[in-house]
Amino acid sequence: MVHARGPSRHIRLSVLTAFFVCVILGMLVILFFKCMTALLGSAHRRGERIKWGLVSYTMIMFSLATVFTGIVLHELSVSYIDNRDFPDGPYGYQVYIDYTAVGFIRRTTFRLGNWLADSLLVGDLFDAVVVRPGG
Repeated sequence: MVHARGPSRHIRLSVLTAFFVCVILGMLVILFFKCMTALLGSAHRRGERIKWGLVSYTMIMFSLATVFTGIVLHELSVSYIDNRDFPDGPYGYQVYIDYTAVGFIRRTTFRLGNWLADSLLVGDLFDAVVVRPGG
């Protein structure tokens, strides 16, 4: 016997996904403000200058992650609420809009944010090992 998938299953799935995306965005906001506090507050305690390069780098990464999260939440809303009757369901609509300008921006912000995070780690590793060997 074949059971049809009702809209209630799609709604539960979209609510669960949106919940996890919002939790991740909340953790991202907390980490951003902790980083800003550490970057801007530690310079005054030690008498050093503020490292504006790291501050701007952190702001750019936070902006990219926020744009990505906003686009994902918008796509979830559009696919599960407005277009739940699409021929392949909400997932089919998500695949369909993946090749639009919004999908391109979502993919670009995700890849650029990951690239920036990886380059920060590689740069820190390079600084620790090559520039200052032995600590």
